[in-house]
Amino acid sequence: MFVPSHIASGYLIGRAMKQSSWTTYPFMPVLLFASIFPDIDGLFSGTVAGHHSILHTPIFWIIIFTGMSLVNVFLKIDVIKPISFGIFLGAQLHLFTDWLTARTVGIQWLYPLSQKDYYLFQIQPEKGQVSIWKMVQNPYFSFYMENKVLFWGEIGVILIAGALLIYHNQIHSQIRGTSVK
Repeated sequence: MFVPSHIASGYLIGRAMKQSSWTTYPFMPVLLFASIFPDIDGLFSGTVAGHHSILHTPIFWIIIFTGMSLVNVFLKIDVIKPISFGIFLGAQLHLFTDWLTARTVGIQWLYPLSQKDYYLFQIQPEKGQVSIWKMVQNPYFSFYMENKVLFWGEIGVILIAGALLIYHNQIHSQIRGTSVK
């Protein structure tokens, strides 16, 4: 999944969340950041197929969330709750959407017990032997678009999130008595 699709899916999940002590500010900005953060490993990888490090395993994010929750229990710093939940939810959403749209590498759901890659559709690791900087160029981009359901699904997620963002901005500006230009 490309970065804009990860951000859009994070936005949609964040908007769907009920208001609670876990979803107060800065939950949404942290969620959006965490929905793309696992891909930071792509900056240190030689290829698209090789970019799945420990950041693309659930156990890493479970440990981070547990550690932050324990800090909150002992230090009683309320802002840690929405930050830890935003990080956890965003990262898990990233893994889920990568699993759902995998083209060249899956997700190691059971790491460290197993290094088996799980994926919904058949993957082609050999097609991912290009630099992450060449993902939006052919031949990789053409390969990426071959699965029309996945490709247009990503476009749909981006369009829905964009429309929802515009709608909510208009509603909020009307409440404040200002207009959106």
